[in-house]
Amino acid sequence: MSKMNRLAAGVLAASFVLAGTALAADPKVLATVGSDKVTQADLDQALNALDPQRRMVYGSEEGQRQLVENLVDFKVFARSGREQNLQNTEKYKKAMADFEERLLFTLATEKVLDEAAKKPVSDADAQKFYNEHQEIFKMPAAIRASHILIRADKNMPKKDQDAAQKKAADLLHEIETGKVTFEDAAKNHSADGTRSRGGDLGFFTKGQMVPPFEKAAFALKKGQMTSKPVKSEFGWHIIKVTDTRDASIRAFAEVKEDIKADLTRERQVEAVKKERDVLRARYGAKVTMPEPKSADKAPAAKPAK
Repeated sequence: MSKMNRLAAGVLAASFVLAGTALAADPKVLATVGSDKVTQADLDQALNALDPQRRMVYGSEEGQRQLVENLVDFKVFARSGREQNLQNTEKYKKAMADFEERLLFTLATEKVLDEAAKKPVSDADAQKFYNEHQEIFKMPAAIRASHILIRADKNMPKKDQDAAQKKAADLLHEIETGKVTFEDAAKNHSADGTRSRGGDLGFFTKGQMVPPFEKAAFALKKGQMTSKPVKSEFGWHIIKVTDTRDASIRAFAEVKEDIKADLTRERQVEAVKKERDVLRARYGAKVTMPEPKSADKAPAAKPAK
């Protein structure tokens, strides 16, 4: 990363380290700008404000030193701007007015959301929703299967595809005759990320796998293995079903807290909508932009939180 890019990234991170860090209790001072201090807490907050990739760049001692340098630059340029009375420019005033408007919007909507969440959703409310919306909690039938994949890309020469098919067939025969276990065969031969866990794919329902694989897998009973390799777009599969799960409805106790959280969010959304309508009427808000044609209409925006 170039020095200028590092400076830009560092200043961006430093911009998140504002008044709050000045009150931090961390006594370790890493730099000073007159009476101002850059502390370990400032550095930690600046690091946490970076995206994971940049955080790795600044994770070393050299990187952290560079970030402290950037924090110092942030402070000296801010001081210089104040000495030049840039806070009296129209650009500054417009930016501060925009910031104030965004902050007030956030605080006002947060107040509505907090008020709406004060009255907790009761178990009875959650139970009523559960009883009236059973279809939401239906769990389709599922199977748990393991597989061994012998890769055979469609662009491979035919002789290589034939060789892959033969390898899969030979491996299936070795499993059937007890020369090797399914799990060991998967660990040693499967060209798939599941090889480390013996080919285990976990539970899945219809519609989650490619059609040829799904058709073969759901035709098996628990403990059964395909009698011949199955071809899919990825290659040749040997499939074994290790468990099955019947269609069911999730128990209320299992979903109660999720229902309560969803109902709380629903209350909050409705509260924001209601307050929005009141405020639009109070302040005479009117959208004069023509309505788009029905075919071009965008989805209705959700109230901001």
